[in-house]
Parts: sequence; structure tokens; C-alpha cells
Amino acid sequence: MKLRAKFLAFLLPPLLLSGLAIHFFTGRAVCDTLHEEAASAAAAGAARVLESSTLDFSAPREQDLLPFLYDLSGGLKASYAFYAGTDGRIVAHTDVGRRGGSLPAQAGRMLPGGASYALAGDGPHAFMEVLVPVTELRVHSPEELALLGAGAPPGRLGTLALGLPLDAAYATERGIARKNAAILAGVFLAIVLMAFALATLVLRPVRQLALATERIRRGDYGAEIPVTSGDELGELARSFNTMSRTLSGTIVSKNYLDAIVDNMLDMLVVTDLDGVIGKTNRAARTALVPAGLPAEGRHVAAFFPDEGSGCRWLALLREHGELRDHEDLLNAGPGPGIPVLVSASFILDNEGARAGIVAVIRDIALRKKYEAEMTRSNEDLQRFAFVASHDLQEPLRTISSYIQILENKYRATLGPDVGRHVDFITGAVQRMRALVRDLLEYSKINPALRLEDVDTDEALDYVLAVLQDAVAAAGAAVERGDLPVIRADRSHIERLFQNLVLNAVKFKNGGAPTVRVDARPGKGGWVFSVSDNGPGIDPAHGAKLFKLFGRLHGKGVPGAGIGLASCKRIVEYYGGEIWFESEPGKGATFFFSIPSKQ
Repeated sequence: MKLRAKFLAFLLPPLLLSGLAIHFFTGRAVCDTLHEEAASAAAAGAARVLESSTLDFSAPREQDLLPFLYDLSGGLKASYAFYAGTDGRIVAHTDVGRRGGSLPAQAGRMLPGGASYALAGDGPHAFMEVLVPVTELRVHSPEELALLGAGAPPGRLGTLALGLPLDAAYATERGIARKNAAILAGVFLAIVLMAFALATLVLRPVRQLALATERIRRGDYGAEIPVTSGDELGELARSFNTMSRTLSGTIVSKNYLDAIVDNMLDMLVVTDLDGVIGKTNRAARTALVPAGLPAEGRHVAAFFPDEGSGCRWLALLREHGELRDHEDLLNAGPGPGIPVLVSASFILDNEGARAGIVAVIRDIALRKKYEAEMTRSNEDLQRFAFVASHDLQEPLRTISSYIQILENKYRATLGPDVGRHVDFITGAVQRMRALVRDLLEYSKINPALRLEDVDTDEALDYVLAVLQDAVAAAGAAVERGDLPVIRADRSHIERLFQNLVLNAVKFKNGGAPTVRVDARPGKGGWVFSVSDNGPGIDPAHGAKLFKLFGRLHGKGVPGAGIGLASCKRIVEYYGGEIWFESEPGKGATFFFSIPSKQ
């Protein structure tokens, strides 16, 4: 039921009841007033007749009273008239059959002058009986009144009764009642119309509020309604507009959101908690169309079949509560399937309970193709670097050997400058051999990780054993903290320690080098640090430091600028990072992280 109908249904019963009550009580008041006025008029008329009459009411006789009573009833249009003595017995009556009766016992309503009246009968035959007291008639002169005073009241001689028909009074009453009813009907009709207009006026803002709420439901979060008053409805309209503006600033519209979702290049799939698809975007519909039937209403396992039971990524999501970049195979038709990355999470309702699942599926077929091509290219480059580095070793050894033979055979003959030239050539060949050896080691770094549990403390022992000559020659002291057991490729960890410790030993700042190797949890795994007390590094050179052949020192410090580049390459295979912190003259600390999940 509409609110206006409820309002009118609530208003009409009280109006009807109040109208009936007003009509009833007004009719009673009008009736009583008409009766009283008729009785008063009859009593006054009878009193005037008594004053002008010459009858002796102290000892009246019936034959004297009857003409008087007939004249009185005719003059006052009474149905009957009678006279009763002080004992209440009727002495004379115009209805001869009622002579000898007595006055009615019930008391009537009093009128001024001692008269009274009472109603008798019902309906159109009802009448009113008016009783007028008959007293002694005293006539005094003004002098007697001045000398004697008012004196005692005159004695009562009897009662004169008149029976008045009420048909005229009832006719007047019915006329007044009809007019009263018409007035009440007009007033109540005006009240209903005003109430209807008021309800319409009051409900107009409510209707506008309902329409604006419907617009918000459809996604138009900027809907507002006009504020036309300063009352509670106006405050409600202002509060609604404030809420609408807040929503428009914090929530995008449904059409806007649908446009974004449908223009996503990745597939978006929304399912219930059981995995039944409820909504997809355009990319998902395009990818899943080859499967035949629409995706909505089907289980995701139909597109991600697994050798086990159900869908693998859905099981992982339920197990971990969240899924990121899970590699899977999308079967949307005949053929081997499409390699995809699936990221999924649960949709939560307002109470924080799981209400559904949203999954973003990225097609990585092109990336897989490029990765395969890159893998082949890297393998070719590694093979080339290995072959080139290996094949360069032999000519360099030959050059070095023949230079030494020439030096030994012809040094004395060719003079003192020959030794200096031979030393220069020999040094260049040795540097070339070191560079080729480093390139060969760099090319051997394999991204295919052979993971095992590596005790990094034992790995450091091995590295220090290999570098014992270099450490001893530099007079360096190597300290260590508590080093963990991690999941990694042992050769990679040893290469990292070897390159960083060797750099810390090589670069001196006047005194004996002090190197400290430590580790702490961080960045999703472990963060290792190798610090020294060397000359330090200007942070401005950080971008150059980890590049291949990136060197910050001249020929006075041995090296080809490959060690830190190798470290960076190894760490990135694990998904970790490598960086340094240093100030010139205050040593340097190199950090690298090895995540627990590679």
C-alpha cells in the first residue's frame, strides 16, 4: 500500500468518528435547546393568561376551569390542558376521561419562575408536558410595599399543565441536523482534500529520494535531489546529497567500472565459492567462446582440467587464501591449450565473510614464445662465449711461451730495452688470459638452479680456503657472524662469497683489510652482507658498478670488471637484489638477498 493511501486510511476513521460524535452531540444540544425554548414560551404564555384571568384558583370549580383550559390550550396550541390542586389531584382536564387523576411523579427540567417540563412518548407522537405553578395573587400599593417590604412569597394554589406536541420542534431539529451534516461533510471533505494535498507535498521529496536512490542503484553515484525547505525533509535531502557526493568521489559508476573491466586485456572471471562462473569480461568471453557453450554457469574446471580432481589453481587458492601468478594451461577448445598466469583472491562481503572468487587470467603464449627464443639465443651466446674463451686460451699460451723463449735467447743481443718490452707484452698477455678466464666463468653461470640445502658457513670456509694466498698476501682478517642454511645452488653461493671477499681484500685504504661476512632475515628470505674498511665508493658510481666491465679504478688494481656483474646475474636468478652502502674513506658494505621462494 502506498504511503499516501496509508495516510488517508489512518486519517479517515478518526474524521468519521469525530463527525458522527459532533453530529450526535450537536443534535442533542439543538434538541434540548428547542425543547427548553418551547417550554419557556408555553410557560410564559400561561403566566400571562393567569395574570389576566379573573378566576379564583383558591377554590376552583371544574365548570369554571374547563372554559379557561380550552381557551388556554387553543391559544397556546396545546394538545391538552389540566389543572391540579396542591394535593396533586387533577381537578379539571380538557380530556374528560383523565379527570380525577394526579400529576406525574417524575421530576421535570426546571425553568425560570418555578415552571418545569418533561418529555413523554417517542418519535413523531412525542409531546412535552409543561407544568406552571399557580400562586396567590397579591396586589400592593407602592406605599404598602415600602412599609411592609417584600414579605413572604405568595402561597401556591395549584399547578396548571399543558401538553405540547413536538412535531414542529422535531421538524426544526431535522432541518438543523441536515444543515449540520452538510456543513460537517463540507468541512471534512475540505480536510481530506487538504490532507491529500499535504500528503502529496510531503511525499514529493520522498518520491524524489526514491528516484535518486534508484539512480544510485543503477550506478549513477552522483544523483542529487533539490532542497526546497528548511525542515526535516530538507535536512534529509541535504544529507542524501552529501552522501551522493561522497559516493561519487569514492566509488566509480557501474557503467564506468564495466567499461574498464570489458577493456581489460587480461581475462577476468568471477565465480561463486564452489567455482561456478557467474561473470566474465569481454576478453574472457572471447577466449572461452571456442569451448561452445557460454562460460556463465559452468565450473572453472571445465577450462582448467587437471589430472587430479578439480582445478589446480582453485585448490591452491582455497589452501593459501590468495594466489599470485600461478602458471596453468587454459583449455578453451581443441588443441594443446594456452599457457596462462592465474592470480585469484576471495571476494569478501560487508561482514568480512567470503562471498565469491575473482580471478585474473593472463595469456602468456607470446611471452612463452619469446622466452623460448631468448633461451635458445642465450644458449647460443653462452656456447659462443665458452668456445671463444676456450679457443683464445691456446693462442695466448703460445704467445706467452714464444715471448719467453725470445727473451731468454736474445735479451743479451738486443739490448736492455728488450726486457722492458717483453715484460710489457707478457703483462698484457696475462691480463688478456685473466679476462678470457673471467669471461669463461661468466658464461658458465647457468640459470637452471640446482637447489639444495646449503650451509653458507661451510661455503664461506671453502671460499677462504681457495683465497688463502690472496688473503695472506694482503694481511687481511676475515670475520663472520651467524650464517644460515638456505635453499640454493652451492656453486652460486660460493661464487658470490668469492667475488665479494676478493674485492674487499683487494681494495685497501692504507692499513690491513678487515672483512666481515654476516646475514640477517629480510626481503622474504635472507640478506647477506660483506663489509670492508677500504677506501669506500662514491654512491654516484652505483649504476656503473654492477655492469659488465664496469671498473672504478685504473690498472693499479687487478681485475676486469666482471666479478660484480656475475654477482648481480646470480642474485637475479633467485629473484633477489644486490646493492651497496658506502661513503668515501669509510669502507663499503655489499648486500645481496636470497628469497626463500625462488
